[in-house]
Amino acid sequence: MRWTRGAEKQVELIKRARSARDIRGLDDARETAARLAALNVKLPTRAGASGRLFGSVGPGDIANAVRAAGGPALDKRRIEVPNPIKTIGAHQVRVRLHPEVTATVDIEIVGT
Repeated sequence: MRWTRGAEKQVELIKRARSARDIRGLDDARETAARLAALNVKLPTRAGASGRLFGSVGPGDIANAVRAAGGPALDKRRIEVPNPIKTIGAHQVRVRLHPEVTATVDIEIVGT
């Protein structure tokens, strides 16, 4: 890539976005895991009368709900949803914060 003022700004934006997503070290990952464990995450979504969702809840929805609940900004690629969430109620998902640290987040899906 040739050096220009625009290219320099673009590289700087990419670096800032990457550093905001990345968790620096093991201590930071453990601190983030403790913050995630203490969160009360509620995710309102459309559901039918029987409690089944219209669609499913994915990692992107979970990342946005954690951020809205006052938690850290998570990369949706680090959120592990074992089975698609298609019902209202309490669910647990895992977040890979560091190769040695995995956090569990309790999420309550609320029908609207």
